Amino acid sequence: MASPDLRSFLDQQEAAGCVARIGDELAPDYQVARRIYDADARVLLFERLQGYHSAVVANVSASRELCAAAVGCPPAQLVAHLAAATSQVGRLEVGNDAPFMANRARQPDVIKTVPLMRFYPRGECIYATACVICAPHPQRATNLSYHRMMYLGGNRFAVRVVPRHLHQILHQGGGKAEVAVAVGVHPAIGIAASTSGGPEFDELKFAATLLGGSIDCVDLDGVLVPAGAELVWRGRFTGELADEGPFVDLTGTYDGVRQQPVFEVTEQLWRDNFVYQVILPGGVEHRVLMGVPQEPRILRIVQNTVAGLSAVALTPGGCGWLHAVVAIDQRAPGQGKNAGLAALAAHPSLKRVVVVDTDIDVDDPVAVEWAIATRVQPDRDVVVISHAHGSSLDPSRDPAAETTAKWVIDATRPLGAREDEFLRVAPPV
Repeated sequence: MASPDLRSFLDQQEAAGCVARIGDELAPDYQVARRIYDADARVLLFERLQGYHSAVVANVSASRELCAAAVGCPPAQLVAHLAAATSQVGRLEVGNDAPFMANRARQPDVIKTVPLMRFYPRGECIYATACVICAPHPQRATNLSYHRMMYLGGNRFAVRVVPRHLHQILHQGGGKAEVAVAVGVHPAIGIAASTSGGPEFDELKFAATLLGGSIDCVDLDGVLVPAGAELVWRGRFTGELADEGPFVDLTGTYDGVRQQPVFEVTEQLWRDNFVYQVILPGGVEHRVLMGVPQEPRILRIVQNTVAGLSAVALTPGGCGWLHAVVAIDQRAPGQGKNAGLAALAAHPSLKRVVVVDTDIDVDDPVAVEWAIATRVQPDRDVVVISHAHGSSLDPSRDPAAETTAKWVIDATRPLGAREDEFLRVAPPV
């Protein structure tokens, strides 16, 4: 039986009433982006695009509920489910055929068949945003990672590559590498591609675990690609650099223009009536895909520090990246601060961690603020760490040194205090 793909997930979500079909004919420049921006967290299927035959899908992973449905668990168990899956090893079922091999074009003029989009007006850059790069890694089978790709014309893109595994692969190859780009994959594969791990962590096998234990792949000249992809670009990083940006990043602010590696598409492969997937830059799906896969690592590391950890969440207001809330069952003085410091170490891009008791819902910003208002004395419960290395996505950082101040707010009840003085009154019955 074939492993699930994007189409099977869309069918499942449509049956559950979670897909909105949009029949208006829209331009790929700005109009699709505006509809995504104004929408709720449902999956959006754009059926008619000016100048193109393919449908466009967005918001595939735009909520914790959709992510949980993708990996087959209740939403409340999502973080624990992902954390448990990282210790398992899925199987790769490698074949020589896939639906995306139905159509081929060598050295394509990509924009003639693929509705690459302008999302925001500044710079008027054209981007592909739901791109999972599949790259052979010297220490493992395949590295999967999400990357934005700015269209340079013809068959060329400038690809944003941060200093992680693909960056290492390119460095070892003198800036050159043969890779494949999969667009339109099952969201469980997208979650795997967004998950950070050490050099031994195989994202493709992790995706197999999330999909029930195995995944169908195709070997394209030494590069393993998920067989269910809608569109695949086979190609190479040329060793050249080009300007990339400006791009609206996860904070909802414009990122800068950088020199980034050039990727050249040597062959385009696509399914009949392929569905083209997009992610709105700075939108809710962008934040969910960046944040949710980081939470299991925070969970594991904080659990090693504080035995009573119960929940972790990267917050929407913190862009799913810069702010976290951690709930613990505090059993000894200082454990709240220890938990906060461990969370900062687990996810180095974090800027603020709020530690709360288990009676506070980490996903409820009003409840978290209430805990800060009623359980915190700033001179006692706030820890500020100056001049720490921070996220390049934080516009308030010191751009020269890439440093920021980080802080922990221990919003747990003081140990030894009367518990009834700090508990919310239950609603009347």
